[in-house]
Amino acid sequence: MRKRDFMRIMAVLVTMLGVMIGCGERERKEDVVSVSILPVQYFIDRLTDNALEVNVMVPQGASHGTYSPSARQMQRLSDSGIYFRIGYLGYEQAFIRRLNELNPEMKEVNLSNHVELIRGMPVVHGDHVHEGGVDPHIWMSPAVMLSLLPVIKNALVEGYPEYQETVEANYPALYADVERSHLLMQEITQSISQKRFLIFHPALTYLARDYGMEQVSIEHEGKEPSPGQLSQLIREARAETIPIIFIQEEYDQRNAELVAAETGAELIQINPLAYDWLQEMNDLVEVFKQYLQ
Repeated sequence: MRKRDFMRIMAVLVTMLGVMIGCGERERKEDVVSVSILPVQYFIDRLTDNALEVNVMVPQGASHGTYSPSARQMQRLSDSGIYFRIGYLGYEQAFIRRLNELNPEMKEVNLSNHVELIRGMPVVHGDHVHEGGVDPHIWMSPAVMLSLLPVIKNALVEGYPEYQETVEANYPALYADVERSHLLMQEITQSISQKRFLIFHPALTYLARDYGMEQVSIEHEGKEPSPGQLSQLIREARAETIPIIFIQEEYDQRNAELVAAETGAELIQINPLAYDWLQEMNDLVEVFKQYLQ
């Protein structure tokens, strides 16, 4: 998707949102919250015993870079009492200010405001740009999510006091699960000898930082690598015997398959947008344990 086409779509979406919100007064459905991605829904469901309807803006199997919301998603977003946003996904940057103007009653929780962000030059990832050069994949580190749990809990208690007892009762078990995931990740990454791994799309930047790993991206500045860059990457992977390449189904895997064929590395599919965040983290621990020790 070209930038011009993307901006045209965003303009249509903002207009549609304004029509929805401006079509007369209506009662807000206080049992609706919106989230940018499925993994955040996992935490809300755990805390509330699925008591709240959660409107997920980027559904399973979609890419946050090519996202285009349905009319129902936009309607449910305008109905929401809280919007938990990641903060630096492309579509969020495109319309959040306008949304706040049109729907001032909705509480916005920008999770990135509570994270030590990884910044660089503006990053183009395929057909989308991570604004301000901020890597948005904050949820892919157990250490980060452990620090964000109180933020999510407090926002839910403040926004939905009728569920305070449920949220407070469920919080210790959820915190313990995330802490266990953090400690397991810490233990395995401290014990392994190979600290580098290959990945096509660099979705594990925060995990690598927080656990002393090094992520080597096949994408180069968000674009397919040139033949020269690919050859250099293959030489490095061979020299250091990097045994795994992480891939995601929504991205072209041909270059990753070529690197795997040339180096003998194993292709491992991950799903950063999976609903079951805890299972995804546990699966990563098992991959590190199996291939990097």
